[in-house]
Formats: sequence, structure tokens, C-alpha cells
Amino acid sequence: MAGPVVVAKIEQDKLVVTQANKLIEASYTMTLEEKRVVLLMVSLVRKDDQDFQTYRIPITDIRDYLGLRTNKLYDDIKRVADSLLSRVLHIAEEGGGWLKVGWVASARYVPKGYKGAEVACLDLSFSPEMKPYLLELKSHFANYMLQNVAGLRSFYSIRLYELLKSRRRLQSFTLAVADLRRMLKAEAKYANHKDFRTRVILTAQSELEQKTDIAFEFEETRRGRKVKSVTFTMRDNAPTKPPRPITRTIPPSFVLADDRQPQLLPPTEADREHERLYAEVIAEGVQNGVRESAMRDLLASRDPRHVLENIELVRQRHLTTKNRGNGNLAGLTVTAVREYSASDTREKRRQALERAAVKDRARDEQVQREEQQEARKRAVIAHLAAMPAAKREALRQAFATEIEAGGYGQTFAAAFKTEGWRALGVESLFRGYIGKYFKLTSPGFYLED
Repeated sequence: MAGPVVVAKIEQDKLVVTQANKLIEASYTMTLEEKRVVLLMVSLVRKDDQDFQTYRIPITDIRDYLGLRTNKLYDDIKRVADSLLSRVLHIAEEGGGWLKVGWVASARYVPKGYKGAEVACLDLSFSPEMKPYLLELKSHFANYMLQNVAGLRSFYSIRLYELLKSRRRLQSFTLAVADLRRMLKAEAKYANHKDFRTRVILTAQSELEQKTDIAFEFEETRRGRKVKSVTFTMRDNAPTKPPRPITRTIPPSFVLADDRQPQLLPPTEADREHERLYAEVIAEGVQNGVRESAMRDLLASRDPRHVLENIELVRQRHLTTKNRGNGNLAGLTVTAVREYSASDTREKRRQALERAAVKDRARDEQVQREEQQEARKRAVIAHLAAMPAAKREALRQAFATEIEAGGYGQTFAAAFKTEGWRALGVESLFRGYIGKYFKLTSPGFYLED
């Protein structure tokens, strides 16, 4: 059996990511770190490969590629490997079938000197079921330089970039919001469309325009008050922040010699949570354009949870159709973190966000009720139209008897006696009567004109 493919150096400006469109449209989620590891693996697949290889990557190269700054490097690599092995994607197949499969089949830590490794490495291999989507692709695939997504700081930005690349020849295409949410597996995380629009679409739009070779505009199509689909229009782009590998200068105290094995106590759950939150806040600030060093200074004397609140608030205000691109987002972020840290301000902001969320939910529920009511109305009208005239007349007579007897209240009984079927609201009541009679509507539900 052939040995692993040893990756001597990660050169993002020379590696090409090639995937079947079916894989790009699959439903899955992962962290930014995990996505970048997967993209690195995909870029290592050669056009003439007939089977998957095992890729051996030095631990220190993975550290630099992911931009990890930690004195618990091996623990972090193990964390990324563990979470990658648990990630499952859902791929739609021909004939209505589907495949649920993990990206990675195995991840093996190889110490220096073991199995021929000159330095400590990580061996990674794809799941065999992924072959039709990564090997010997002849049509319906997309490719791009790994370097193009090097600067993107959002998993969703990378996913939208890939989606646009897979349809680049169309220039413009439309996706149902439900399908887009499914692909990005964002149904639960961003159930409210306003949040989905801000945190996913607008964030990706801003990032791609600044950092990649394509940019896009989008237009939403509504049915009633609810957004049903999004039309994306793409264009070539000269990024204002050319893509570059995300690498950092690692302080000497953090660098682990190749022959040094981890001898660290396992981190506690509290340690992991603090490190996760600290890294997330820095990444969010960098996404807003703040330098990493400035973010660390801001975090030196502030609760990272409060800093994250302020960052998200500024982004929500800035990334709107009306204000996008106006003002210095980085400067606004720093100002917000410095000035709006009092607990009463946070509480007022929290209450305002809660009120806005309640209004959004109420609006969505109203739209849903209106759509259900319209569907029921159409069902009743169609049923009446298809009914024999004699049957329809018999039902009208039965309804007239019921309304005259006061079954719908004395007001309607009096109006019907005076004006007959021309009385206001009587036709709506009749449709409700038919809906209940044939179980087309819920009990007590009347269809409005």
C-alpha cells in the first residue's frame, strides 16, 4: 500500500479547490477552522487521482495555515480533528435519493520519528463515499484558487463564494430562501430572516467585495410580508484587500519544537470555553476591520461577552441596504466597545433587541396566518366550482336556514332577512360553512373577502 502524500509546504496561491456542484449544494455546517482544513484537503487532490490519498501535514504548518495562536497547539489540533470527524453532510442524489456522509474518514496524529515522519504531523483522509464528488470530475463542477478564500472570516462567506462560483457562467440566478438556508444549515441558527440577511448574506457581500475575485448584488422577492427567494447577480471584482494567507507571527514562547511531545494537563471545560470565546471575539472584530492587536488591547480590560455584544450591534446597524459601506466600520466598532460598556446600556440594548425580535415573530406569524387563510379560501372556492349545481344550491339553502335561525348571531340573521345574500359578510360566512362541512378549514374559521 502506498504511503501518505507528504505536504512539505502549504502554498495557497498554487492550490486549486475543485468540487462537484452537488457537493457545493450539499447541506452541512462547520466552524471556519474546520472548513479551511477541508478546503486544504480538497486542494491537495490531483486531477489524475483515481483514488483518495492520505495527506500528511506537519502540525506547525496547520498551525500557521489556521492562524492558531496558542500554547496548547496539540490540544487545539486534536479539537479540530475530533470535530471534523463528527461533521456530517447531506448530499442530494439522483432519483430523489440522498447520502449522509462524513467529510473525513480518519485523522491520525503522527509523532516525530514514527511511521517515517520527520516532524510531528497529522494524517488526514477523505471518506470513500466522497469519490464521485471530488475525483475525475468531467462536468458540473467548480474550481477556484485556495488563496481566494484565505482572507474570509466567515464560514457562510466561503459557502456563498463557492455557490456563486458554481453558477458563475449564469451571471444571475435565483434561490428559494428555504433552499439557501438548507444548504447553509442555518434554519435554526438564523430562523429570523432579518438575522439571516444581516449575518449571512450582507456579511458575505461585504467580505467578498473586499477580499475576493467576485462580488455580488442581491434582490429579495416577497410573498406578502415574507421573503421567499433571493436573486444573486455576480460580477468580476478587484478586491480592495487582496487575498493573502492568514498567518501570524507566533511568539517564541508558543512555538513547540518538532521533537517535543505534548506534556500538558488536559484543559478544563472552563478553559476551553474561555479560549473559544476569546478567539471568537477577536475573529469578529477582525471581520469588522479592527486589527488583531487592537482587539487584544480592547479585551485586556473588558468582558469578551460584552465586547461581542457591541461588535454584533455595530454590524447590524452598519450592514443594512441603506447604510452599507458608509462610515468606518472598524472605527465604529472600536468606539462602541470603548464607550458602550455600562451594564445599564447593555440592558437597554438587550431589551430593545428583544422587543424587535418579538415584533419580527409577530409579523412572521401574521404573514403565515394570512397565507394559510388565502390557501383555505382558494380550496373552498375550487371545491364549490367543481360541485354540481344542485348540490351547491342545497347547501346554500341549508346555510340560509341556519343563519335565519340565529346560528351566526342575531345581527347576521336580521341582515340576511333584509338583504338576503347581498348582506355584508354573508358570502364569507358561507365559504366558512362549506370549509367546515367538507373539512377544508379548521372549526370556527371564517374566510374573509
